[in-house]
Amino acid sequence: MRPYFLLVSVDAPVSLRWSRFSERAWRRQLDPPDLEKFVLWNDKHLYDKDIGITYMTDRAQLRLFNSSSSLHDFHSALEELDLADERRLRPGWDQYFMQLASLAAQRSNCMKRRVGCVLVRGRRVMSTGYNGTPRNTKNCNEGGCPRCNCGEGGGAALSTCLCIHAEENALLEAGRERIGEGATLYCNTCPCLTCSVKIAQLGISEVVYSQSYNMDNETASILKEAGVKLRQFLPPRNGLVYLQRSSIMISNDHEVFNPELAL
Repeated sequence: MRPYFLLVSVDAPVSLRWSRFSERAWRRQLDPPDLEKFVLWNDKHLYDKDIGITYMTDRAQLRLFNSSSSLHDFHSALEELDLADERRLRPGWDQYFMQLASLAAQRSNCMKRRVGCVLVRGRRVMSTGYNGTPRNTKNCNEGGCPRCNCGEGGGAALSTCLCIHAEENALLEAGRERIGEGATLYCNTCPCLTCSVKIAQLGISEVVYSQSYNMDNETASILKEAGVKLRQFLPPRNGLVYLQRSSIMISNDHEVFNPELAL
């Protein structure tokens, strides 16, 4: 068995699938089942312990929710997804390091958001970091940072925050001597203005981020002035993807999903 395999599942609302099934039955001059009988068939198909396919669909890397109005629309949406993208099976360097940053973020104890960072030079990891209170102090999620626990808005009262940012942790771990020219900082969230100043001072050549933050413009301005390249990385679309009339909405951390479009 080859390890390079992409499992894709396709689903749709049960009422829509019943409508499609009924139309096919009529075209073949057959009597379609009523909705109740179709739902019973559906439940057995999905959940029967011997033949049910739910255990397979739950493992799919890409789960398509197809409410497209025609095969043409469905095929157009599939072309837009680019299922043959090789990065789905073997991540490129950007995706690899960004996934490491996302993994580091899971160690965060901050009550505001989980941020992870990886510092790289020559495609070798120099250090990782995540946000949280300093060593030997109470964790943020245990009440260690009053600012993060009091409900302040994003970007507000940062001067009173006791949490060290993921970028700061990674930079402190690496140190000025190890960073050198050509280092790239990967972060799952765009660095704030304070971190951007430190990134510029330490001579980082490039910053790659995944999710936007409310200080993106200020960050971009200071990094541009300092000669640091800033770019956003978006991986191939995976997870739950809604398809409708040639338009794609995706439910993940990178794009905003509007559920009204899937009704």
